[in-house]
Amino acid sequence: ILIIITDDQRAGIERMPSTTRLFARGGTSFENAFVTTPLCCPSRASIFTGRYAHNHGVHNNYQSERLDQQSTLQWLLRESGYRTAIFGKYVNHWDVARPPPHFDSWATYPPPDDSGYYYNGRWNVNGVVSTVRPYAIKFIAEQATSFLRRSESEDGQPWLLYLTPTAPHSPYTPEPKYRHIAVPEWKGNPAVLERDRTDEPPYVLTQVLGLEYGDELRRKQLRALASVDDLVGRTFDTLAELEERYNTLAFFVSDNGSMWGEHGLSNKRAPYTESIRVPLMMRWPRRLSPGLTDRRLAATIDIAPTALAASGTRSASPLDGASLLRRHPARSRLLLEYWRDRGSSHPGWASIRSRGYQYVEYYARSGGRVTFRELYRLHDDPWQLRNLLGDDSRANDPGAKALAAFHERLARDRACSGDACP
Repeated sequence: ILIIITDDQRAGIERMPSTTRLFARGGTSFENAFVTTPLCCPSRASIFTGRYAHNHGVHNNYQSERLDQQSTLQWLLRESGYRTAIFGKYVNHWDVARPPPHFDSWATYPPPDDSGYYYNGRWNVNGVVSTVRPYAIKFIAEQATSFLRRSESEDGQPWLLYLTPTAPHSPYTPEPKYRHIAVPEWKGNPAVLERDRTDEPPYVLTQVLGLEYGDELRRKQLRALASVDDLVGRTFDTLAELEERYNTLAFFVSDNGSMWGEHGLSNKRAPYTESIRVPLMMRWPRRLSPGLTDRRLAATIDIAPTALAASGTRSASPLDGASLLRRHPARSRLLLEYWRDRGSSHPGWASIRSRGYQYVEYYARSGGRVTFRELYRLHDDPWQLRNLLGDDSRANDPGAKALAAFHERLARDRACSGDACP
């Protein structure tokens, strides 16, 4: 089982030919895939556990210690006889001297900030802490190749391997050979070119970013992702060499999206599509047909349940997500949730997202009082330009009963666990 997790990559895999060939054309692409909390540490905890953040307890980038390590995929599969490994980013603000729990092999860089993301980071390599000077993604590729060959030569033990490069997170440092590669022209989108944001929440009204910012960030991120594409290609070349390519269940996903100036915003954390929608692809040639597009609502909480189902492993803890190998029943909505993070101006919020609408509530710092609401009809307004609860027209507002139903459903979802979760 191979799980590749990029860092701050929004939906779309432009200029990634190996990834396109192996995953998009060679597997299944989930075009309506979302993270359930658009922030690095909580999102990774959800990938590890198959649980919403309100259940695994990691609400921001400073709470990795809250994660119950015996609820993780790596613990469950290791207990079932799998060899486990992780190469790259683990979780935020994890002491580099501490090995990541329940891994047999690791080379991890738990960053407190952006320094060392691409060069000269302090890594823990199987218990030895040292500075890794080469380009980090090439180093990850070398570790992955070594692990796969060693696993094949030593025994027939199944394995779980996480590859977690920091690209395309800031500072977006490309490998020298990709520093000046051409990037297709981009003219923005309606949310970048949006002029009137008076119907949006107060923190959005102060934002001033736009096309120039988005175009520059996009170029930087795509250049950083070129080396991730090399990592994907090299890893699958090794699997082919070892005759394991067709027997490997593989996922490609990001921990959150990235705003390229939509609604004036940068970074992630927001409830808008570009912050929460991510690439999610899966391939397993011995079980799944290639070149499929799956339009179901999918989420990062579905990865662990899928891996467990494929391996025949059961979890004693409730799983909020569901196996993507199971076609029915398809979920009708997703819960999205975010808690105010240290040093961020983004308020806490929670949201329900279906294929047709998105309802958002923002909350006061204490007490949970709702301070602002958004409602978007996504079929008519895919770029989320018209908040039906914030514009001047009352004609398009839902009635009081409908609004109360949205609020009550969101409140129930925010307290859900296991099969009761959307």
